Amino acid sequence: MTPQEFVSAYKMDGSIKAVSKRPGMTYHSARKAYLEAVFEGLMKPLRVGRKENNEVVAPVEPHIEGQRKAKATPKAKLPKKGKIKRYLCTSAQNNTYLHDELYVNLQAFANYMDAEILISRFAYQRSGLNRGGDKAYWGTSYEDSRMEDPKKESLYGSDRYIWAPEVYEHIADRRMELAPGLVWCGEWQRSPTTVNPLSGFQVYTGQKSGIFPHVKLCMESVPTSKHEPAKFNYTTGTITMRNYIQKGAGLKAEFHHCYGAALIEVDSDGDWFVRQISADSDGTFYDLDVMVQDGKVTTGHRPEGLTLGDIHREKIEPFVAGLTAKMLTTLSPKQCFYHDVINFGTRNHHDSKDPFKRFKRHMAGKENVAQEVIEVMEYLSNQADRWPDTHHVVVDSNHDRALERWLREADWREDPVNMQFYLASVTAKLMAIAEDRDDDFHMLQHWWVEMVADQTAEPWPNIEFLDEDESHVICDDEHGGIECGMHGHLGANGSRGGIRTFAKMGRRANIGHSHTAGIVEGIWQAGTSSQMDLEYNKGLSSWSWSHIVTYANGKRAMITMRNGKYRAGPKEPLSDDPRDAGWPA
Repeated sequence: MTPQEFVSAYKMDGSIKAVSKRPGMTYHSARKAYLEAVFEGLMKPLRVGRKENNEVVAPVEPHIEGQRKAKATPKAKLPKKGKIKRYLCTSAQNNTYLHDELYVNLQAFANYMDAEILISRFAYQRSGLNRGGDKAYWGTSYEDSRMEDPKKESLYGSDRYIWAPEVYEHIADRRMELAPGLVWCGEWQRSPTTVNPLSGFQVYTGQKSGIFPHVKLCMESVPTSKHEPAKFNYTTGTITMRNYIQKGAGLKAEFHHCYGAALIEVDSDGDWFVRQISADSDGTFYDLDVMVQDGKVTTGHRPEGLTLGDIHREKIEPFVAGLTAKMLTTLSPKQCFYHDVINFGTRNHHDSKDPFKRFKRHMAGKENVAQEVIEVMEYLSNQADRWPDTHHVVVDSNHDRALERWLREADWREDPVNMQFYLASVTAKLMAIAEDRDDDFHMLQHWWVEMVADQTAEPWPNIEFLDEDESHVICDDEHGGIECGMHGHLGANGSRGGIRTFAKMGRRANIGHSHTAGIVEGIWQAGTSSQMDLEYNKGLSSWSWSHIVTYANGKRAMITMRNGKYRAGPKEPLSDDPRDAGWPA
């Protein structure tokens, strides 16, 4: 029965109980229709108890509404020159207890950052079955099933839609453009049990990025014109407790329920930066080097890891390399992960049959494979030397493996520029096979030893090359920790990889490969450190300069760089040191 049909039936029958006696109806279905009618404004709520004659039928007369144009989106003012405006955006579920410890920590963090807390409310309909649909309340015997629900008078016991008192102090249920190109969708609500909450809303904010209030932590990069800034849609997490029907969708939503918020920073230049905050079950959370716990803010905390967007050293974006150097110095992560450290454009297999691209390379003097490998080794040496307290991990990647593919497929007799290096590499590979160590043979690691480690009195012990399918777990816990040894190019059973493929494996991981930053379930995918035009990425692009920072408690945040910054504030000039731009000294 629809809410409209209920109103008509109520006018004739005079009570919910009478409506429930109609064919095919039950009391629960009638009451659910009544609540929906009240929620949609079709009738007024009925007070409990005996009613006077003039109260028996109390529907609201139907009314007609409509407007010609969509509602305009208010725009927040930019902060004054040199100032930064910050927002903490989150969501809250109806008739659900607040996570008190998280709320206290958010308030402390808001005071520390001088941020405004914005809370968007959403409703999760549990009417009808209520808690009677949860197995935990069914009992194990007939006698148990006859017992009255001991939690009948809990917060949820009301039929009204209510929220914790603290929520009303920060209600932001309307749309607001917080910065040029970034919209807070406070009017938006979607069921917390939705598996992919951002699905279908890629164009909801037009060309602008969006912040969507939802309990599940997601991030999606939406393809735009290649030379325009990447468009992102983010969700916020929530500050209310888990409160779901213990069936199908509710069980899955309970698992992915995220306590958290989205921190938005806006500077006077109109540049904005979003970092999603994910809290522990006790409400503790991190933001870069800041930790908030028990209502106190402390600084100087080292992240567990920093996963860089794919390097492609030959094509690295200088300002990204410079900002990465600042992050490594400021945050001092315990481990730093490098994906696609070599570009291997000198002899890319994609261009092997394109004479024009090969001629272009020849005219530019960029077809010497040995020189590209040497520059990669120098880059890694500089990284290990400049940040000795950080363990540098080179993740086995498809562009790194392109070097060995070249050995398998190329004809050295037709490549005089690379003859000597090719034959030296093939010899090293054959020796590894002859000595039965080819399973652990990594060509880049081999040349690291030959070119760097053996050429210095003090080889760097803080650099590691991972083999194919070699695991490297950080933040190990009862959930298995976070796998950082996968690049993302290899999927299941030899197929191609993809973020949604990895999301099905049931464990957390940090990957790279696609240059498209994203968050799906427990899989976080970094962007790139390269230039945005690598010749092969034609058409629309979802690429971004994004790194993943992993905190000591296993929570993570995406750091995206734009306009020479990785956080709000004045644009800092890059160092004159060529190493800060990704180049050897």
